[in-house]
Amino acid sequence: MHDCPKSSMMPARGRGLPSIKPLLFSVFARAQAALVCLLLTATVGADDFGVDTGQMLGTMAAASRTLDYQGIFTYEYAGVLRSVQVSHVARDGVEYERWYYLNGPRQEILRHGEVAGCPAALDGAAVGIAPRPVIDYQRLANHYELHVRGEDRVADRPVWVIHLVPRDLFRYGYVFGIDKESGLLLQSLLLDASKRVLERFQYMHVTYGIKPRVAEQLIAAATREGVASACREELVESASNWQLGWLPPGFRLMGRDVDDQGVETLLFSDGLSVFSVFFDPQGGRLLPEVQAQRGATVAQLARVNARGGDFLVSVVGEIPIETAQRVADLATHAG
Repeated sequence: MHDCPKSSMMPARGRGLPSIKPLLFSVFARAQAALVCLLLTATVGADDFGVDTGQMLGTMAAASRTLDYQGIFTYEYAGVLRSVQVSHVARDGVEYERWYYLNGPRQEILRHGEVAGCPAALDGAAVGIAPRPVIDYQRLANHYELHVRGEDRVADRPVWVIHLVPRDLFRYGYVFGIDKESGLLLQSLLLDASKRVLERFQYMHVTYGIKPRVAEQLIAAATREGVASACREELVESASNWQLGWLPPGFRLMGRDVDDQGVETLLFSDGLSVFSVFFDPQGGRLLPEVQAQRGATVAQLARVNARGGDFLVSVVGEIPIETAQRVADLATHAG
């Protein structure tokens, strides 16, 4: 069994429609951690490409956490294209990372260890990111097929192309490009059931190794007081008052949160895909039941009558809209 950290975040909460696009950080960092653990636990044999699978997986397992690298990647969803400059160093088993957005609103994300900091408030309010939950990835083989599709070139570097095919219609598929030399994830495509690309991440340029002075500055910025703690979501371990009558196979509860307005959040994952369910005691009268989608991220809103009043139940995440609708429709209050 491999217990692997998984980068994720709970989408922004509040009354009304929740944010339907999680931060860029969750997409790439989740893909890095999840792909490493999935490949380590899935059954993959030798294929016609002459790949030494064991060596490839071992290298990749270390790459995302131990390499020093910097580069520029692009991220595209729903017709929106973002460019991000990233720097990553590892010292004594601890990761330090900085993301700086090159277009759109000026913001950066700093991270060290297992905790992501807020985007620095360059142009506006910061948004919190939950600590990485720990999850057993062995069960992923029950819900995804893994195929080595061949070779390609990304950021002028040769990569192995890995296809993760869902075994049902309750989740999306993925294609990953893995650097053949370093094992770093250089490309990620998120596919719907029709193989249509919903989100695309890809490095345009990457170099390995960072100058000592630059590394020192990154470590100092990522560990300064408040970066790692101010945005930490405290997951409440007490039992929820809500019950979900149906979950897509393989998804498990990863965490629970209740804010000061009484909005309860449940976070679920199958080890690769993530979605959150929000229960708002005061939002049911404000919004109709609606569906919304941007790229791969959907939001399904439904009203549930409980304790003599209406609650707004919102399912938000990178899952098919039909999956989100079924989860929301079968939510009930246990009280």
